[in-house]
Amino acid sequence: MDEPITYTLSFGMSKLNLSLTEDRFISQGSMQNVDVPLSSLRYFCVSPVYNQVNTYDAELIVAWDEAGKRKSKKLYVRQMDQSFQVLISALQQKRADASMLHMNPKEAQKQMGVTSTNKLAWIIGLAIVGVILLIVAIAGIWNATGS
Repeated sequence: MDEPITYTLSFGMSKLNLSLTEDRFISQGSMQNVDVPLSSLRYFCVSPVYNQVNTYDAELIVAWDEAGKRKSKKLYVRQMDQSFQVLISALQQKRADASMLHMNPKEAQKQMGVTSTNKLAWIIGLAIVGVILLIVAIAGIWNATGS
């Protein structure tokens, strides 16, 4: 058996280890643990992200089927690291049918059925503003009826 192809990224107090074996894709890190048979892998793509502290510059997004359900995971990576390029190239060779590296990242994520990080940030931000406005409105009504 060939040695697994590995990629490691340390950021802050966290460390991410990606491994590609003959038949598995494995991610180990804080809240990043994934162990997927390559036969279950449906899609993967790399999407650039902005990070002010420059510890990573992209997300590796993988989607797979598990127990009849589609699951996905976003893993922060440094896209230009040589070891990441080796890993992603090997993954593309093993599962060319699952690769969406040739597509625009936004379109790839849409086809994969995952929400982009930027879109998710907007949704969360708007939800927080909505909750605050609701609380202010309820407090205003409460004060108006109580006086």
